[in-house]
Amino acid sequence: MSISLNGKAGVVTGASSGIGREIALALGQAGMTQWLVGRSSSELEVTAAMIAEKGGGPTHCVPMDLAEPGALARLVQSIGKEHDHLFALVNNAGIMHPEPILSADPAQWRAMFDVNVLAPLEAIRAAVDLMRHQGKAGHIINVSSLAARFDAGGVYGASKIALDMISRSLRQELEHDDIRVTSIVPGGFSTNLGRSFAPESMARMAAAAADKGIDLSGPDAARLFGDPAKIAETVLFILEQPIELNFQEIVIRPAVSLEL
Repeated sequence: MSISLNGKAGVVTGASSGIGREIALALGQAGMTQWLVGRSSSELEVTAAMIAEKGGGPTHCVPMDLAEPGALARLVQSIGKEHDHLFALVNNAGIMHPEPILSADPAQWRAMFDVNVLAPLEAIRAAVDLMRHQGKAGHIINVSSLAARFDAGGVYGASKIALDMISRSLRQELEHDDIRVTSIVPGGFSTNLGRSFAPESMARMAAAAADKGIDLSGPDAARLFGDPAKIAETVLFILEQPIELNFQEIVIRPAVSLEL
């Protein structure tokens, strides 16, 4: 039997677009009170308006630079003053600089680890502390990437490998708590991260797609880039399962995948 999320609190990062927005919409329709985190205040307000239009739960928009040390953790800590049950922390936000290691700017490496690893890590510790203090069940969902499985994943892939290891270690540390940890591992999905690809990366992607008979400018491109709403449906399903179950890792990829 699934559990009700109605009235429970959640934090979703990267909620201003893509997968994060779809997750926020799904959790909003389930009745959760949400703190929506993202870089764009205006886009967060769009997400909140979409939730309200569908009769979803209350939302709080929190524009934030996740690279600022401790910013996300402080937000999580503050929720305890406003709500008695933080149930879900969804670490979805991420940045990607896909340049080759030997030619990339080291500042980009630091930025990726600040946002993709350190911000979630600090928030997780704050969330676990709050969940334990409130004495109620909770769930941490970390959105990783298949880039962590490919040799060409570069520093972005390395940051997601780090997030995967954090998830694995947390599961062991939280075995005796009613706090579950799930790693969601998407393949290619239509998100703003795609805008980060350099022209040469797009050229390689187009060539790899052509080898499979797919024109990236045509309708068949949808076979390569999945609908972010499907990720959101998966997150909702996981959060609604009894706390006695732990979905450790879910890999979700489109029908056709490219090796770049």
